[in-house]
Amino acid sequence: MVKKLDSILYYGLMVLAFVIPISIAATNVVWAILLLVWIIKIILKKSEDFSIPLIYPIFIFLLVTIISSFFGLNFSNSIKGLNSELLFIVFFIIAVNVKDFEHVKKIVYFFLISSALTGILGLWQYFSGNNIWDNVAYGKTASLLSMFNFRAHGTRSWMHTYAEGLLMALPIAIYFSLNSRKKIFYYLIIGLIISGIVLSYVRMVWLTTFVIFGIMFFTQFKILKNINFIWFGIILILIISSSFFLPKRANIIKRATDFRDPIRINMWKTSFAIFKDYPLFGTGMKNIKTVYPGYYEKLNLPKEHYKLSHLHSTFIHLLTERGIFGLLAFLNLFVFYFYYGIRKAKYVSGLERFFISGCLLGIPGFLLSGLTEYTYGDSEVRMTALFLMALTFYKSRVVFFDRDGTIIEDSHYLSKVKDLKVFEKSAQAIGLLNKSGYKVIIVTNQSGIGRGYYSRKDADEVNKELKKRLNENYAHIDNIYVCPHHPDDNCSCRKPKPGMLIRAKKDLNIDLKNSYIVGDKQCDIDLAKSINAKSIFVLSGQGKDVKGADYTAKDILAAAEWIIKNEN
Repeated sequence: MVKKLDSILYYGLMVLAFVIPISIAATNVVWAILLLVWIIKIILKKSEDFSIPLIYPIFIFLLVTIISSFFGLNFSNSIKGLNSELLFIVFFIIAVNVKDFEHVKKIVYFFLISSALTGILGLWQYFSGNNIWDNVAYGKTASLLSMFNFRAHGTRSWMHTYAEGLLMALPIAIYFSLNSRKKIFYYLIIGLIISGIVLSYVRMVWLTTFVIFGIMFFTQFKILKNINFIWFGIILILIISSSFFLPKRANIIKRATDFRDPIRINMWKTSFAIFKDYPLFGTGMKNIKTVYPGYYEKLNLPKEHYKLSHLHSTFIHLLTERGIFGLLAFLNLFVFYFYYGIRKAKYVSGLERFFISGCLLGIPGFLLSGLTEYTYGDSEVRMTALFLMALTFYKSRVVFFDRDGTIIEDSHYLSKVKDLKVFEKSAQAIGLLNKSGYKVIIVTNQSGIGRGYYSRKDADEVNKELKKRLNENYAHIDNIYVCPHHPDDNCSCRKPKPGMLIRAKKDLNIDLKNSYIVGDKQCDIDLAKSINAKSIFVLSGQGKDVKGADYTAKDILAAAEWIIKNEN
């Protein structure tokens, strides 16, 4: 039964990815169904791993929000406003149930295809207005699809939410194109996404797009300089045609490039006046609409936007609504996100690193566009941001290997590269696991460092050479963790203690209980028992009379083949 529920969650997340850019109603239905399935799975399993890097920052933010509700102007309104924070459930549904990076790739493909389809719809909306065919070609359809003065808005309620959603998808599409043979496919997706952004005429999203491109070029210039820029030419033609051949668009461009906006400035003046009276926990949720008109009147401001429900800035709105503690908790959440996201990117390579980089640039799009729009208050935009944040911390399937006696010959206190002897089948075994989607990590006790027989630098040189030789034979080691301590130091990392595994878990969000540990000594088998992981004892080392292993293999290749067979 649990396997069937896992299968529903596996494919359901792909459906969720597809509907997020298209329909908030469909999105709500899908995530509600996935939540129900997940709850049933948890009840049947009687356990679940919630150890996600952002769990504590999210908890702090929600706690401050609840406190703000108690100290706000109207407790009843604030409690109703707490419903919007239920969207964090989506974050946990995704982060806990994504299987591995192969699952992530499938989810992201659906998300990008859906984003491209909304780009096509934006083009249709833009060109189907009565300014071209005077409603002859499309009739009533043109009026239906061109609602906001011919600004593209997809299926979103406003062109702002449409553009902000596409903005977060853009860097991921670009980074995927860098590591794919299907470049034309991704160029098409990128071109359609940019079309939607440009034709929405949302100026802050335009600026943010340029900022994101700037960051990408500065950090990835060697790769990005070879990209085909055909789609930029297409977009340029669209902009020129909108200005010269479609007169009604010229007024929109003029408004979109005019950054003198007294309406927003007056809103923010009023907001800071409110904040001065409610500095710590704010007015409480859903109370701005009540208190705003009185402060607006006191400042003798023009009567435009005398009443409103939000303040056209994520940061100013949160500051006014939840006070300084609410804003700090919000910022703290993203500080931790970028810290853990950048940290994870350091330990992965290839498409995985490109994907995480895309997420790490998509979320600044959410924050920067939030300078002049209340992006956090729009469920469609926030859903996309939480979706990408959760995917950043996808789980990894890992096989932990001992080094000496398992991957290489046990030379007893190996300290020199010239003495390194890699087993003949090691590269084949590790390559097999790489192809099957497993990460391979080495955890090794090196007490020779603590005993003073050799230095940490000597051990690092041996490990560097080991990785190099394996790479030359198409076998990749994701990371190597070393315990340098003397057995008498009573450290927390010397096997069979799990310190090195805990560090690896923090770096790569590993589900330790579903990991494998392969070694040639009793301490490796005991290490697996300490975290309830499966253990494999290999006969290639010096270990004797080892007990308690889930499987005994003659060498590392036999161990790898058993893992793959056991997984299937």
